[in-house]
Amino acid sequence: MSDPDLLAEVFDVIEDRKERLPEGSYTASLFTHEKGENRVLEKVGEEATEFVLAAKDDDADEMAEEGADLVYHLLVALSMHDVDVDELLDVLRERRE
Repeated sequence: MSDPDLLAEVFDVIEDRKERLPEGSYTASLFTHEKGENRVLEKVGEEATEFVLAAKDDDADEMAEEGADLVYHLLVALSMHDVDVDELLDVLRERRE
């Protein structure tokens, strides 16, 4: 599976949780949290900071963990604003050229 496929798959799960709001789902809880969008944006900032600190410590394992958390919360923020992951991938493709 290529990376874009994986991102799209994760985004599809996020979109499904957003629509169905299954009980006990962390993702669903982000869409229903009393702080709403602010909670997700706080998580993006928190995970970005933790990623930076892991990079400063040159801790590859922690960078991978925090990087995954950052990407996940970024995808949730995109979903909250009805921005499809394909739009993000299109921008990355354009920048690659």
